[in-house]
Amino acid sequence: MSEYEEMNKDEQIALLDEFARDVLVQYGLSARSLECVHHSFNTTFKLTTPDAKTFALRISTDSRKWPEHIWAETQWLLELAREGSIFAPVPILNLQSEPFSNHYFFYQGGNLDVVIYPWIEGKIVEKNPTDEQLFQVGRAMATMHKLGKNWKPEGYANFMPVDKPLMVKRDNLFTFAKEHIDPELFKVFEEVNLRATKLFDALRERAEPQLIHADLQFANVLWHNDAMSILDFDDAGIGFPLQDLAISIFYLREGREAEKHLLAGYTSTAPLPEYEQSELELLIASRSLALLNLLFETTKADDLGLIPEYVEKTGRRLKYYLDTGEFVLLP
Repeated sequence: MSEYEEMNKDEQIALLDEFARDVLVQYGLSARSLECVHHSFNTTFKLTTPDAKTFALRISTDSRKWPEHIWAETQWLLELAREGSIFAPVPILNLQSEPFSNHYFFYQGGNLDVVIYPWIEGKIVEKNPTDEQLFQVGRAMATMHKLGKNWKPEGYANFMPVDKPLMVKRDNLFTFAKEHIDPELFKVFEEVNLRATKLFDALRERAEPQLIHADLQFANVLWHNDAMSILDFDDAGIGFPLQDLAISIFYLREGREAEKHLLAGYTSTAPLPEYEQSELELLIASRSLALLNLLFETTKADDLGLIPEYVEKTGRRLKYYLDTGEFVLLP
């Protein structure tokens, strides 16, 4: 474990605050204040400049992206802004006319990517979305699927493929033994991963993967004066529309009523992808594996402490899924 990983949350944020102020030079900006509003797989500060302009400064502290992926994300956000149906923040350019900056962070021994967006007022929906909010997110997802089906970024920009159970390139879950996973749980995780791998192979035989948001949970939805903004395209990649729906439904699976409104919003704009209910349940269940896989590479103090509890919780949920064929967010 590195020195940074052993620090507590406040110590990590203090170092990232200093790092962020250094990066602002690349934008010709300075900070009157920096307020940390999020510290997990990414760290986001609310930046207020001396002339009272406000921005969101995102540091990809646990990033899995390469420069070509960030270029692709930016082009997609510009395309959404041009088309006008979806409101999402577009990065500002640095002094080199680039949509992101890359700066060395001593405490992780490497460079971190930084993106700065105009600050958007509003409230993160996160928990207990209304029926209208569920409907609007479903409709927005369908709109993005239609727009992204044949859209390609220009130049060397490209999106990561996410059309597999763990979604990312790095397998933290099955390649190395984990002290928090006993043999019985490991077999459960392996079984779900095997089933999901076969399903993704079957999905590829039906259709070409396409651009999806890949993390359209309500923690990434901002609501203000009855208007919605979609945030955090950091995980956007090449996958399947049904996979995108499953990811959103995962966070709603304390019951079954909420997803009906999400699906209704989707069908108001586009037909649902063809699927069997068992396929949707498996994709929802496999989201657990993707999140657990990510948790094993976090550097955040609070998240590291969550690993034993989350392993146990994920095991209970996936055992229930294997026994019943239905995924539920068991407490």
